Amino acid sequence: MKRARTARARRLPALARTRGLAAFAVLALHAAGAWAGAQALTPRAYRLADAAYKAIAAGDLAQAEGYASRALKAQPSNLQLGLLLLDVYVREGKIEEADRQAQALRARYPDDGAVLAQHGFLQQKQQRYDEAAADFSAALERGTWDDAQQRNLRLAWADSALAAHEPEQAEKALKPLEGDPDAGIELRIAQLRLRNGDRKGALAAAQLAQAHAATDDDRKSAAALIDFAQQPEPDPKNEEAQKTLQHAYDLLRENKDGEALGAFEQGFALGGAKADNYADAGYAAKRLGQNDEAVKMFEASLDADEHDHAFDDQRRFGYRREVQQLERSWGFVVSLPYQVSAFSYQGTVSVLQPGIEAYWQPPKIGFRNGRILQFFVRGYGTAYDGSGNVTGAPTLQGSIGARYKPLVDQNLVLSAERLVRLGSQSQNDWLARLGYSSEAGNDLRVTEPSWRAWQVYAEADYFLHQGRYILYSQLRYGHTWALSKINDHLTVYPHLAFILDYDSKERNQTAMSVGPGVQFRFWFREGRYSAPASYADLTVQYHVPLTSAARARGLAVQLTLWY
Repeated sequence: MKRARTARARRLPALARTRGLAAFAVLALHAAGAWAGAQALTPRAYRLADAAYKAIAAGDLAQAEGYASRALKAQPSNLQLGLLLLDVYVREGKIEEADRQAQALRARYPDDGAVLAQHGFLQQKQQRYDEAAADFSAALERGTWDDAQQRNLRLAWADSALAAHEPEQAEKALKPLEGDPDAGIELRIAQLRLRNGDRKGALAAAQLAQAHAATDDDRKSAAALIDFAQQPEPDPKNEEAQKTLQHAYDLLRENKDGEALGAFEQGFALGGAKADNYADAGYAAKRLGQNDEAVKMFEASLDADEHDHAFDDQRRFGYRREVQQLERSWGFVVSLPYQVSAFSYQGTVSVLQPGIEAYWQPPKIGFRNGRILQFFVRGYGTAYDGSGNVTGAPTLQGSIGARYKPLVDQNLVLSAERLVRLGSQSQNDWLARLGYSSEAGNDLRVTEPSWRAWQVYAEADYFLHQGRYILYSQLRYGHTWALSKINDHLTVYPHLAFILDYDSKERNQTAMSVGPGVQFRFWFREGRYSAPASYADLTVQYHVPLTSAARARGLAVQLTLWY
């Protein structure tokens, strides 16, 4: 079982790691010509292996993989060919293939030092530090290594043991290297001593590393360790707080949000928490559906960042958006859509159909980690019709219903509503809706002057008594600019729109159009802890028809207030 990371270890300066399996291949494999005789390669396998090495030297890894794979097929029992293919996979970044090859080699050659070493470097690359440390330890026992190879293996073993929070193993790995003034060795010894609480010994090792450092990275690492070793001993209470907070993170990794939140709260009570800790606790509370607690944690995170300065403005805005979403319990939407369509046989038709909706999210069950339940009432009608059709009170249509977003990460919405006849030209009916949308760049970005933005929306409606189907979809793609010289909450979004709809009761059932558009949006109603909760936007689009349906052409203007 992995040990919980201690507070002291968590704050130590990071050291540069060994370069990993691909670099170790230089030590584990000889040049093709050097080991050909010893491994008794067949002539075909030799030619293919030699070609693979030449392809590696030329930087053509795809060709190297082909040659190495064919060489191994020509002589599948050859260990070095298996290691060669493994090396190529790692160089290509094909970790899954490399992992399968390493496991196959280890199963076939369980006691071979080179196989264990290669497997260890691959595990280290994937941050499986416990397994990597065990592989390096076994490789040292079972392999035949020269001094340089032993040194690299011991440093890799120490790195993995330190990362796995196993200081005893790290000490065992470094023991034969003590006294060597090499900076890489002394840096690891200094870090190990710090983890063991030996600040005096750590300082001596770090100073020795600094004196023999040959690179800027080593000098910076030595300076960081010296600075850390010279700091006053930490407050035991703060140490206990950090240990408790680290336990909370261990629980988060095990997906135990409830226990993790309790550990966070214990750590906060002991003091020493940072802005990041409060934010992570906020997300745990959000996943548990404890919205009030999540709000409290996000607000505490924003307060703590006043001193920590750990977040940039966009990240602070993201936490404020979390607060705004968690606190929302009601709202309303007012829309004023106006469309002008040109008909070759009827002239120009213009229609204005305003609508208003009010909705309510019940406490707790209304918002549960992105799952949303809302109840709503809606009313709309025709205020103006240039064709002379009925307008005003006779066209008023009401509805009452509920909608539910059941998925955390996907904006799929199920809706059912009762249409209520308010005017003589409206009707009573049942309406079922299924809607899906996805977008990027639709929210305000406070640190960027412009950004790419797109939205896609699709909806399927069914009117029960009418037996009417309506399918509607719209795709917008464009770029948003912040009009900061006018107001830092005003944006403009020029875009291209594609619209497709199907209405089973229309003469021309399918309508499709494409055309340019522009949207101006102003964000407002924000607080210290919450992002803007409301916006007003004006959208203008011109639709070029791709079908003969009249509704697919003309100018569409819509003014929307989302409050």
